Parts: sequence; structure tokens; C-alpha cells
Amino acid sequence: MRRLIPALSIALAVTLVSGCGTNSGDPAASSSSAAPAASKVEPTAAVKQGMDRSLAGTLTMDASVKAGNQSITMSGKMDPAARTLHVTGKAPEPIEARLIGDAAYLKSDSLDGEKPWMKIDLTKLRPNSSLRQSFDLKSQTGLIGGVVSAQEVGGGRYTGVADLEKAAAAAGSEAGMREGLESTAKLAKDPKTVPFEATLDADGRLTALSYTIATKTLGDLVTEMRMSDFGKPVTVDVPPASETEAASEEMYKFL
Repeated sequence: MRRLIPALSIALAVTLVSGCGTNSGDPAASSSSAAPAASKVEPTAAVKQGMDRSLAGTLTMDASVKAGNQSITMSGKMDPAARTLHVTGKAPEPIEARLIGDAAYLKSDSLDGEKPWMKIDLTKLRPNSSLRQSFDLKSQTGLIGGVVSAQEVGGGRYTGVADLEKAAAAAGSEAGMREGLESTAKLAKDPKTVPFEATLDADGRLTALSYTIATKTLGDLVTEMRMSDFGKPVTVDVPPASETEAASEEMYKFL
């Protein structure tokens, strides 16, 4: 199980670092998320509002994280308002995670249990738990919260720079989000200049995001995300009880 947690946390935290629930501070981003985007929104605001609009309802997210010859891929369907999530991926081994409220269910060959699924009570996780950060769908600010410049290059595409330190300062303290961003900033060679590319659709929703963090020890950390299926119903089922066991109290010391 200890081998699984870092990889699983990274895979699920793609949404965290990228900006799940950015809350740009612009009331228009939340009150009129379903309306077409204004044609002359300032680029930096357009990107921040774009993430807000994308996460205003249900969606599908496909993402990958690469560092050197290592890679993590994931595909997930989520409903941020209902706090439901279903993710499958490879990190590099196959993993699956489901979130239903405060109950998380994990499946991987690296689990040390006797049954395929492990149930984790998120309320029992340590405040700075990386797994808690990974499953928090509402209080994230992430990389998008640190966007300092952006320019439209045509076709709904934007390029720009984000500042991880500003992102950390703008992040909420819930679920250890700020601490997570601060840790990422410490790994970066230059946390103040993280280049990114973003694409918005005709409704101003973020549909693609990629960024590269040059690290001190891991080389370039390259993240790519695509979002789609906005507004489509998302149903996440509880795994069969016969295939599920609860995490032990001892296990929570490592989660």
C-alpha cells in the first residue's frame, strides 16, 4: 500500500495542481457559467474563468503526467457539486478510484488487503494527507490560480505563464492544498515562470490545458489535460460489499 499512495496521489492530483474549482473571484464566472463567453474578455481572466466554467457541472477529464521515462495516465468522470468521481488509469500499474461523498474506494494490485477494493473514510485522513488533497473537488485553486499572463493566439488557444508561489498564496488551506502547491514550488527550478497552453470552447469553457514544470531533480514534469462531455450525467457506483474491505486504523498513518 505504501508503494501505491505516491503514484495514486500524483495521478488524482492532476486536477488539484491544474485548478479544480479555481474560484477566480469573478461573479460572472459562476453565475453565468452556462452562457456563451464574452468575446472581449481579457486573456488572463478568460483562462481563469474558463476553468470555473468547465467545473461548474459534470465533465470528463483525461490527463497524463510525464517525468523522464515515467508516465501516469488517467481518465475520470466527475460531478464536483455532488462530490462524486470515478477515475481509472495507470501509474504505471492499473489503478481505479471512486469517490462518493466522504467515502473513497481504491483498487490496485499494490493494495495489501485480501479484497480487491479498499474503502477509505476521508474524514479520518490527516489534514496534510496527499490523498485528502487528491480527492478534494471543491476547495482547489491550483496552477490556474497563479496565472500571471496570457495571450490569445487564435482559435480559442491561449499561451501564458503561471506562478506556483502566487497559486499557493491564492489557494485555500482546506485539504492541505496550499501546502501541496508550496511543495511543488520547492521542486521547481523557477516556480514563478511555469509556461502553459490552454484552449477554450465557444462557451468559454477550458477544454485543454498543458504545462511544463522544470524540476531540480526529476527533469521536466509535463502535464496534459483534456475536458469534455460537459453536463452529461455522472453515476458512480459503490463497489460490491463482498469485494470491499475498510482501511485499518494502522493504514491511516500512511494515507
